[in-house]
Amino acid sequence: MQNLIMFVIGLGLLFAICVPNAFAVFHREDFLITNIGVSNGVPFMELQGQPGRSFSVSGGDESYYAYTFVTNNGIFAASVALDEDGNKPYYSADHFDIKKFQIGECVNHKDATGEPKFSGKKAEYVPKQTVITNVSKAYTLQIIADDPDDDCETGEHIYKIFSTK
Repeated sequence: MQNLIMFVIGLGLLFAICVPNAFAVFHREDFLITNIGVSNGVPFMELQGQPGRSFSVSGGDESYYAYTFVTNNGIFAASVALDEDGNKPYYSADHFDIKKFQIGECVNHKDATGEPKFSGKKAEYVPKQTVITNVSKAYTLQIIADDPDDDCETGEHIYKIFSTK
């Protein structure tokens, strides 16, 4: 009987430690940019790891990761957040209005007509209407949402800049 109780306690501890982190995936190398460019009008970045693989459950719907491209026609991103059910990644495309890339900077949005694409070590923003011919800079960011205010109507701010090229 004592062995059974110890087994149940041990199993309970293992469950308590592992399950909350089962879907929280973070690999630093997924955010380290090695190369940027444009191929057939599609901005891309290559990373050391696998972009789109990492996502956070700790931030819930108030945090997401953005593979961001500064292009000749604006700032676009392929983004990764937690889905509505709270257990797997959700991929989206963004068109940002960011004045300066720094911690705490407000992130406003414009209409994004493209699609995100993640494959192997490459993250891409695939435009549908916008013609992109140049990527001058790329960033991997964590963006958090807070309450909107007079200074930032979306309430979204750059929380972390992982890498830039």
